[in-house]
Amino acid sequence: METATQIVSIMSPEIYALLYMGVILMVLGLAPFLAKLIQNDFLSFYKHRELVKIEGWGVRAEKSVKNLYESLPLFIVLALIIQFQEINTVITAIGVLVFCVSRTLHPIAYILNIPPVRTLSYVGGIVGMVLMSTVFF
Repeated sequence: METATQIVSIMSPEIYALLYMGVILMVLGLAPFLAKLIQNDFLSFYKHRELVKIEGWGVRAEKSVKNLYESLPLFIVLALIIQFQEINTVITAIGVLVFCVSRTLHPIAYILNIPPVRTLSYVGGIVGMVLMSTVFF
């Protein structure tokens, strides 16, 4: 039976990135909830959660969560294939890093409404996945 340190030592950067993106998704998922709570009085929020309206940064927070949900499936598939086929390289590790940094900056730029950073971070996420997929060619 493997010990915890042996399991941690065989985990690749791709698996660490999957765990990291899961944490980011959980934290980011709180933003629309907080927006609804802050932008409405507590009583109406408690009684009619589905009818509560949000505006401004709250709407952008909801959209950023949906956007992250859309980009994660391909990343998850790439990371798992790289891990199970044991084909991780320095390039795939750099791709994982680029993806994680970019996809962490993207919702921040989206919520704060900074379009140039948002666009660059979105493109950075795509570049990270392209770097990860170079092992297949």
